[in-house]
Amino acid sequence: MKKIDRRVQKTNTALQQAFRQLARTTDYRNITVKKLTETAKINRKTFYLHYDSIDDFADTIADTAADELLDIITAKPLREALSQPGYIFDNVFDFFDQSREFYIFMMTSIGYTFQARKVETKVTDGFAAAIEKQFNLSKLDAYTCASFLIRNTLMMFQLYNNGKLNFDRKEFRDRVVRLNGSGLSSFFDLK
Repeated sequence: MKKIDRRVQKTNTALQQAFRQLARTTDYRNITVKKLTETAKINRKTFYLHYDSIDDFADTIADTAADELLDIITAKPLREALSQPGYIFDNVFDFFDQSREFYIFMMTSIGYTFQARKVETKVTDGFAAAIEKQFNLSKLDAYTCASFLIRNTLMMFQLYNNGKLNFDRKEFRDRVVRLNGSGLSSFFDLK
């Protein structure tokens, strides 16, 4: 097992918190290493020990979000998870609810669309591989299913978060589950 250096962990946590703080009020292209490190109270040299640029750092955040979402989606065997309507939705909703300040902001803000696309692509690729393997679908069909599920779910989260869907969590959940369930049923049987 790889040992994690606590100093590196502390630095990354400080940088991520500072980035989240700056992202609320500052357009992505206006976040500089200087602003980020001053907000994080980290030396710029320390930043450059770990990252090449703000883009490199932001990519790391997107990768972390994608990895966490993929872990949530594939925590159970997919046949089991997908046969329980709403199971994946509930876990993804909880993830966004717990990380509301930043991940929701990053995934729904126009200035961070490119980061949201990176997360979406990585999650879709991993989910497609799991679908292909567990349901014995072709690569094309597995990718189609994964893209459909991820794109629709994230789009619904964006609409919900931006106040364009005026219903409570239960109504939101029911619509996402119905939408995704009807689409998937044309590719494979969940029973």
